[in-house]
Amino acid sequence: MTASSPLAAVRETLAADRALLLSAVDRVPVALRTRKPGPDRWSVQDVLEHLSIVERGALMRIAGLVEAAPRAEAPVSGTPTPFDRGRLANRAQKITAPDRIVPTGALSVDASLQSLTESRTRLLALLDAAEGKDLTKVSVEHPALGPLDGYQWISAVSAHEMRHALQIDEIAAALATA
Repeated sequence: MTASSPLAAVRETLAADRALLLSAVDRVPVALRTRKPGPDRWSVQDVLEHLSIVERGALMRIAGLVEAAPRAEAPVSGTPTPFDRGRLANRAQKITAPDRIVPTGALSVDASLQSLTESRTRLLALLDAAEGKDLTKVSVEHPALGPLDGYQWISAVSAHEMRHALQIDEIAAALATA
């Protein structure tokens, strides 16, 4: 992987958004991570379980895209296909999760964090396998975001974590005033 590889840029964003998420979790006292700030709101535990469910599902899509992507005709360099992170950063725009990705309470905070660590390891291995492939040539429909190419799918995983790091900050603020 070269420093100018689109995958290098994606890796940097994945690392930054994961650090943002973990920092947000760390700001919530352990004793409050299972507490919901309101009757129709998620706890930190719920958010982390949701993220682990979504990332596992996204990995299947990304694996299929990497497998289907053709070899690049020339060395791949530059930036990945643009992805509108602002759409996911906008917490004023509520997005209702479909039932299949709604947290069930089955995973503890620690189990969800472990699941996220494991799925990130698998995602990074997929990025290794994607080197030299043209991820702009493959796409699949995202249920909420429309058609995304391979780079955009990976970026969506990262931006999804950023969105929920912001949600965890909101949860922390609500619990602090409760």
